[in-house]
Amino acid sequence: MNGSENSKEGMERIKTLFKRKIQQLLLGLSILIIWEVLVIYNPQTTIPRPSQCFTALFELFNEGILIPDILASLGRVSVGFLLALFIGLIIGFLLGLIPFLKNTVMGILELLRPIPPIAWIPIAVALLGIGNASAWLVIFIGAFYPILTNTMLGVSNIEKLHLEAAKVLGASKIRKFTGVIWPATLPSIFAGMRVGLGFAWMCVVAAEMFASRSGLGYAIQLNRQVFRLDRVVAGMIAIAIIGFLMSRFMSFMERIFVPWRRGYIAKDFFDNTVNINSQIPILRNDPVSNVKKSKYQKENIQNQETTFFDWEPTTGVTVDIKNLHFSYSRNQPVLEGINLEIKQGEIFCILGVSGCGKTTLLRLLAGLENNFTGKITIDGRPLKGYRDDVTMVFQNFSLFPWRTVDKNVRFGLEQHVEDKMNWGAEVEKMLQLVGLQHKSKDYPHFLSGGQMQRVAFARALATKPKLMLLDEPFSALDSHTRETLQEDMAEIFKRSGATVIMVTHDISEAIFMADRIVIMASSGGHLTNEIINTVTRPRNREFRNSPEFRKMAEKLWQQMNQNSINQ
Repeated sequence: MNGSENSKEGMERIKTLFKRKIQQLLLGLSILIIWEVLVIYNPQTTIPRPSQCFTALFELFNEGILIPDILASLGRVSVGFLLALFIGLIIGFLLGLIPFLKNTVMGILELLRPIPPIAWIPIAVALLGIGNASAWLVIFIGAFYPILTNTMLGVSNIEKLHLEAAKVLGASKIRKFTGVIWPATLPSIFAGMRVGLGFAWMCVVAAEMFASRSGLGYAIQLNRQVFRLDRVVAGMIAIAIIGFLMSRFMSFMERIFVPWRRGYIAKDFFDNTVNINSQIPILRNDPVSNVKKSKYQKENIQNQETTFFDWEPTTGVTVDIKNLHFSYSRNQPVLEGINLEIKQGEIFCILGVSGCGKTTLLRLLAGLENNFTGKITIDGRPLKGYRDDVTMVFQNFSLFPWRTVDKNVRFGLEQHVEDKMNWGAEVEKMLQLVGLQHKSKDYPHFLSGGQMQRVAFARALATKPKLMLLDEPFSALDSHTRETLQEDMAEIFKRSGATVIMVTHDISEAIFMADRIVIMASSGGHLTNEIINTVTRPRNREFRNSPEFRKMAEKLWQQMNQNSINQ
């Protein structure tokens, strides 16, 4: 989109916003006019006209009554609300993150929740007397539950995938909280704050009527007793204006602290799919550049100008799996007697139908699942949970929606690289690698599916892993984007030197990407058959249409079909 189109779109947004505000203003004026006319033509009513109410509001201001009352009420709301926010957030996170504590405490909280905050006024006065303290307590009770409930709801709704992505990228418990749990919960927290603020104003008026000698609620009560309904309504108008301004302030704060929620309208899935002719920039000092290429090996684009970086290849790892067994329950075995030997720098593919245990095997290698029997060694070292040289790319992108593209890529570096000065340069390199440096400041929901997965690859590669685990990373993409991304990532893997283990149910994807392919039985639990792909990587489009490709695909299809029949 060029500058003139951006300017035109901006003007349209301003016009739409202005039109909406005018409509709201006209609606408000219409209500006031109708109210004024109805009272004029019904002189028996005791309800004051709007003009009388606004006159009373100015009288209160001129008499020096309004401002002190506003400040008194505002101060009480602020103290009670901030106490509710502070305590509600702490308890909300504790209950959301610690199931035992939630099971222990929630019964009491649920028992007290139905009691209206106003019903606590006599107790508050008895405990604290008439004054600010009793008002603070009532306001606290009113605002506490919405904040607590929404915080717990936000924690419980955090996507498991985001937590697992943070774990495989090396986040500690503290950084997992600050980098994932806290920002993921912020939208719910702000929702709770909005509701809590409304309850706070309701409670302050009630509390000031019975437990205070100042404030808007106290003034409303006094004017009600002397039947000055115009001043009663004037006090209500003051509350409405202050509440509206505080709500606008809350919206302003939300735009600052939850910027990824602005205009949360994702672009069409296909809008920004990388063009079929776009390629990964050519790496200089390629150690295999002088090796004779097979006719199916992908050719580099010649004469392409680039400022791409020199990339030192990673040394991959060997993976040995001996007699691996795993089950989620005693009656539900998932993996039974898995034996594998994966070579250094190899792309190894496990092919099988959905639900056969492919992803479970990757999760064990990533340290996301434990309690297996058997032996897994990486470069001769037994696997014991998380390793900082192993990372994983998930099927459903797993990008953090609260982070821009560059900050998503930076997440792994924040956990591994102490020198912050190098983060920016490394992120730029990774975005150049996947061709998305021009999207660095976009949030993920503005990207197409293919672009989001490119960012996920860049984030994983930024940590310079020796072992990459790919959980069907292309399956959520349209066919054109999938094939283009497969070609680009195959070239990156070839140049990176990392060992890659991928799982897929797509036969053509396995043939195009892998050096070796094994089939996991459809009933799950064990591996059958093995095919070695001798075509040199990275491969080109011509290979997809070659007799070798079709022959290999037919062989794999028959073997998978035969395994399914034998189960």
